[in-house]
Amino acid sequence: MASHEIPNVLRRTDPVGSPAPLVLDSPHTGLLFPPDFRPSIPMAQCERVADWYVEELFGAGPEHGAILIEALFRRAYIDPNRSERDLDLSMVESGWPDPVDTTEKTARGASLVWKVIDGETAIYDRPLTIDEVRHRIATYWRPYHEALKAALDETFERFGTVFHIDCHSMPEFGDARWGDGGERRADFIVGTRDGTTASPAFTELVVESLRASGYSVAVNEKFKGVELIRRYSNPSAGRESLQIEVNRGIYMDEAAIRRSERFGATKAAITRMIAAVAAHARSIAG
Repeated sequence: MASHEIPNVLRRTDPVGSPAPLVLDSPHTGLLFPPDFRPSIPMAQCERVADWYVEELFGAGPEHGAILIEALFRRAYIDPNRSERDLDLSMVESGWPDPVDTTEKTARGASLVWKVIDGETAIYDRPLTIDEVRHRIATYWRPYHEALKAALDETFERFGTVFHIDCHSMPEFGDARWGDGGERRADFIVGTRDGTTASPAFTELVVESLRASGYSVAVNEKFKGVELIRRYSNPSAGRESLQIEVNRGIYMDEAAIRRSERFGATKAAITRMIAAVAAHARSIAG
């Protein structure tokens, strides 16, 4: 299994054996906070933010012919699943020279550079400088996007089609910020931005595979997908992307941040789904 790494930025693992027209990416499992992070709150509070173990849950992808790309830096430092224009100017010194397009993520304090932890605790007690933000974009955000785009483009050029799964995890229970406070979420939520980034056939294959393993699956509820599937999908041209959120309650103890006894079964179900998608993708490619 060949892997290529940009130290502290990303890791790309290439397929074992015959490649499939399938790319997986895990943008939020990185655990590195670079030295210039400098929060005003305890680092331990910031370190609880990650899509824990997602790169392991989807780690069998290369064995089934997929390319797997993982971010190594923390999403709160800079979030690769946001547009470079989704920036909260209230946390940056005046004079930001580049275009800005804010979203609902900006209002939640979780835009390109996170403003708050847990939806309420301010990370910084100072404005970030323009140079700081530009450094984060150039050193971490842009290389991740370049690596993902390169993997998708080379796969498409080889097969004439490419299927992309953007891999995430979510808290077991909802909260007021998402309008589902206290409710237990589905085991998996599949997001396609209301059907704009993936075909019904791709979506249904993923949903039915996970349901066949005994899990509950919702589609486009709360988590519909953000920048990475929006930016790189074009279903009518053979480029399909969807996002999968895995409920942490089916594989880990969230409070202790450790794998639970259900981890193995959940990973096996995800591996079966990956195998089904890889087979489907190969059949489409002919």
